[in-house]
Amino acid sequence: MTLPVTRMRPLALASMLAVTFVAEKGKADSDVPAGGRGLVIVSGSDCPSGEAVRNALLALRPVEEWPALSVAIREFPQMLVIEIGPHKTNPRQLAVGLDCATRATAVALVITAWTGDLPVEAAGTPVLQPPAVVVQPPPGTKPEEVFRKTGARHTEIGAGLLAASVGGIVPGIRVEFGHMRRGSGLGWQVDVTAPAARQVNVGDGTTRWTRISAGAALDAHWAMRSFFLDGALGGVAALTYAWGQGYVANQSDWSPTWGLVVGMRAGVPWGRARIWIEMRGLKWLREQSVQIDPVSTGNATTTRLPSWDAQGAIGISYIFQ
Repeated sequence: MTLPVTRMRPLALASMLAVTFVAEKGKADSDVPAGGRGLVIVSGSDCPSGEAVRNALLALRPVEEWPALSVAIREFPQMLVIEIGPHKTNPRQLAVGLDCATRATAVALVITAWTGDLPVEAAGTPVLQPPAVVVQPPPGTKPEEVFRKTGARHTEIGAGLLAASVGGIVPGIRVEFGHMRRGSGLGWQVDVTAPAARQVNVGDGTTRWTRISAGAALDAHWAMRSFFLDGALGGVAALTYAWGQGYVANQSDWSPTWGLVVGMRAGVPWGRARIWIEMRGLKWLREQSVQIDPVSTGNATTTRLPSWDAQGAIGISYIFQ
């Protein structure tokens, strides 16, 4: 059987840290007979793991004949990049399916083929099932470019600067965490937003207030060739904190509220990052107001806080594999 593995031009791949090789080598030393302790296999994924590749290699070559070298495995959607040798200057690109056992066998075949001839006494014939769908990247395409075009799920963490415009324009920050498809599809997102304090003149002084909110939303993602669009709809809860300035007796108070949020985002991919701009609106379902009581006699003065908000933001998100 001929495995479609070709030599490729060097890819701009980040080298794995030396401490990872040391830890993996220590694990290999405890699980593999003495004849195979010179082979260190480090995988960035559990599919296949380094242990699974070693087990598959046992079926192809006796452990006494294993080469003394290091092997690093990088996983991309339906593709593995295999780096063999101490310098890892000539990585091998291998199109694979989703079955982890098949992946492990394929990597073991690559190691054996590139370090010596397959032995005639290899135990059995490895069975490589054809993948259901194989993404073949165009020549010269980097794995990072394939990463953002396929449909597997990924996790991302982002942060942005925002401007809240209702009740006075004020800056703020937002931190978010999401899980969604790398291509088009549905996902979810949670975030925490903290705008700066706004102010309202009530009575003889000034009341400053802010709403710190946390939200969760369903996210719909549309990925194009050079940009993407996101739409989000969800719920939000907030803690409103207010305090007085310039009164005879300044006081402070806080109150919870909750509501709905809807947003639209557009951006461009940049390697593993996504740069975006966003507009979203929030509707608070629990009304809140500020009341200033007179020091001695007279009527209390009450001002209602805004029951909705509009926010614009610009930020960046980092995609984890």
